[in-house]
Amino acid sequence: MQIHLVKYNRKIRAQAMVEFAIVLPILLVLLFGILEVGRLIFIFSSVSNASRQAARFGSVSGEINTVSFYQDCDGIREAANQSALITEFNTINITYDRGINPDGTQIPIAGIDPNPAVDSCPVEGHIIRNGDRIIVRVSANYVPFLSIIPIEPIEIVSTSARSFLISIPIFGSAMPKEFAAESSTPSTTPIIFTLTDTPIVDLTSTLTRIPSSGGTNTPYIYLSPTNTLPATVTFTPSMTFTPSNTPSITPTQISCSGLSGVTHGPLTFKDNVMAMSVNNRSGYVLTTAQIYLEWNHNQGHGKGNDPGLRLRQIMFAEQVWNGDIQTPSTYIVGYHPTIPIGESTIQFIFHQNYSQLDGTERVIINIGTPGCINYPVDSRN
Repeated sequence: MQIHLVKYNRKIRAQAMVEFAIVLPILLVLLFGILEVGRLIFIFSSVSNASRQAARFGSVSGEINTVSFYQDCDGIREAANQSALITEFNTINITYDRGINPDGTQIPIAGIDPNPAVDSCPVEGHIIRNGDRIIVRVSANYVPFLSIIPIEPIEIVSTSARSFLISIPIFGSAMPKEFAAESSTPSTTPIIFTLTDTPIVDLTSTLTRIPSSGGTNTPYIYLSPTNTLPATVTFTPSMTFTPSNTPSITPTQISCSGLSGVTHGPLTFKDNVMAMSVNNRSGYVLTTAQIYLEWNHNQGHGKGNDPGLRLRQIMFAEQVWNGDIQTPSTYIVGYHPTIPIGESTIQFIFHQNYSQLDGTERVIINIGTPGCINYPVDSRN
């Protein structure tokens, strides 16, 4: 009986070994297939995340070490590499465009190829304006671990784009430092004094006679006069007062709504001047808090080696600002001209003719005088 059991066990073991030898290749294929599919998904996820992180880094407004984020090519690529610690990327291309048309085609920036397969970084700072996009394209290759697997290397590509803002107009009710208050209106304020009564005493003398005790020759002795108060007391004011004028500030209420407000005409262009008429019907000289401007800074001239426009001067009712700015939009720092009563014209003078309009042209004048703060003069309204 024991010998029979040993022979039976040997037969089972031999059968199991044969079955395992048959199944083992299938198990190995499944195991390596799971690993390879996992690697493929991991590489795809790394590439996709890297392009998003790099585009997010480049779209941040501001500067680092005096370099704008969208111009920091090394920083953008480093942001992509840090998002994937294992995957090694083949290419990290950076380019820019002005968004997409309704039909899905890209709007290019002059001088920049918007194709994500092209690397255009770094880009000149004066070319970029609000609403433009940074496009980051990241690619990596998938190669199987085992060369015996009949799969050619696969290139995995991910492209991400994000819009950025170079400058943002902010409207508020804060008063400028140069704001001058309204003039004071005098009002009569009497100075009150307390009256005190000072009695004037009228002294009268009275002789008092008393009998003498020393004999009959001097029957009376006359005493010295004594003072007694009279029956009446006269009161005289000790101080008089005269009203005086003390000035107190009474602000005049100004309204800029409706027909008593500030209106403007359309933007006009002649040679190198962009102008807009302003009509102040409030009846008061108003103070400006901020002046904001947008213009086609990089293609406004559109000719020659210098197609851009640089803002050199502003004139408003004989109040002049001089400078040199070439950006998509800007606040004019330190320039707070007054708006005279009636119609006047604000002029923006560039270094060469303004011949190419792109629809971004805009002027906003924020008023700082109380009563008119919430009524900005906007050329688009």
